[in-house]
Amino acid sequence: MLNLRILRLKLEPRLLALWKRLPFWLQGRIEWLLQPKFMVGAVAVVFDHLDRVLLFHHTYRMEYPWGFPGGWLKAGEDPTDAVEREVFEESGYRVRARYPLVIGGDRDLRRLDLIFLCELVDGEFHPSAEVSAAEFVALSDLPGRVEPFHVQVAHYAVEMRSRTEGSPAPKATGSAEHQGS
Repeated sequence: MLNLRILRLKLEPRLLALWKRLPFWLQGRIEWLLQPKFMVGAVAVVFDHLDRVLLFHHTYRMEYPWGFPGGWLKAGEDPTDAVEREVFEESGYRVRARYPLVIGGDRDLRRLDLIFLCELVDGEFHPSAEVSAAEFVALSDLPGRVEPFHVQVAHYAVEMRSRTEGSPAPKATGSAEHQGS
């Protein structure tokens, strides 16, 4: 153990000196390669006028096929734009992201989910390759139908909804604003 400590004390200054001699672009590339990589998802929690939550039947999920709408962010895309786009592409429903609710994810799957409270603007459901059905479901009917985390998020969304009525979702710093809104 002592030998490793001595070796480390001797190597660290040399490695630091070498690091300082590397071009800045190479330092950045090495740092990028050493950092964990995650896919980022945008997820919508949408309620109807009867306080039921919108669920999609996802064709690609096995254990819990029913769940909240959502999908992956494209490179450089604002999360609020992504959640609105994904819901529309998968279902034909137009939603407006109102408020960020929760950041969730799965380290093993290298996934980070940004979950937004959204409001239904308009649209009519159209099945897609990813979503075969859509349904508004009472909170009391969620357990057993969706993954437990979604049950918790839905209850939290009800609480936050009452606190934030009318609050629009903030845009990410430096992102482009919606055109025409």
